[in-house]
Amino acid sequence: MTNALALPLDHLVINTHFEMNAAQTIFEQLGFTLTPRGRHSLGSINHLMVFENDYLELIGLPSDGGPLRKEVLESPVGIDGLVFQTADAAQTHQLLQANGLAVQPVQAFTRPVELEGVVSEARFETVRFEPGQFNAGRLYYCKHFTPELVWRKEWQAHRNNVHKLAGLLIVCESPQQEATRYMAAAGGIARIGANGEYRVRGAQYSLVFVTAAQYVECFGSLTCVGGKRSSFFGAIALQTSSLKPVRQALKQMQKHGLHTITWREQAGRIAVQIPGFNTLLEFVDKAIH
Repeated sequence: MTNALALPLDHLVINTHFEMNAAQTIFEQLGFTLTPRGRHSLGSINHLMVFENDYLELIGLPSDGGPLRKEVLESPVGIDGLVFQTADAAQTHQLLQANGLAVQPVQAFTRPVELEGVVSEARFETVRFEPGQFNAGRLYYCKHFTPELVWRKEWQAHRNNVHKLAGLLIVCESPQQEATRYMAAAGGIARIGANGEYRVRGAQYSLVFVTAAQYVECFGSLTCVGGKRSSFFGAIALQTSSLKPVRQALKQMQKHGLHTITWREQAGRIAVQIPGFNTLLEFVDKAIH
């Protein structure tokens, strides 16, 4: 089964609320290069980990008394954003409505980016769903008007050799039904995996849908907590050309007692639970689909 949208993955989001400083430190110690802190016109702050064609975003809230972005404040700490890329936000809005999905009006926002002393405005448009349609987290679509202010060579080299987002794991009660709903939102091709999980394959990434029991069986004590959500984003997969620098970074963090990092290595992958942020990262040395 395919869908006319078939949109590429733009980025995944980890919500840090008011603990951005701590999150920034942990991800830098894991070997990521983070962009300078940004501030959206909507009332949120961020750091990006920019890869070849996509990125991982830490999003948080300012603590200086400024306006607070409501959707970030009301969402839990942890993996909280699945964002697809669109070349035309208005057209995507129309396609989603044609597929029977309730969407909010197209939203425009900006954030300043300083490069060599010159401040420019990164500009975006997003299409977001009306609440209650995708319980696992915020799912939306992003149009970049200024990609040259995001995908820059000085931000794309990471000590841990990560170069792309490989996928996202979604924990839910009915993987088959949930996979069908996500396909209506972004397209892709569905298939059943070797362990009974459902996989929706898009362009260079996979969305993997599992039950809570399958999730625990796969990751054991490293699993995230779903809280009050009936489904939740359970793990982010990151593709690296080598697991060695990831392994070295984790050992250094443990040696110096910097953070209570819990991790486990299996053939071709390392799973890492990020303390205090309800986030599970899986570094893989090959594509997961």
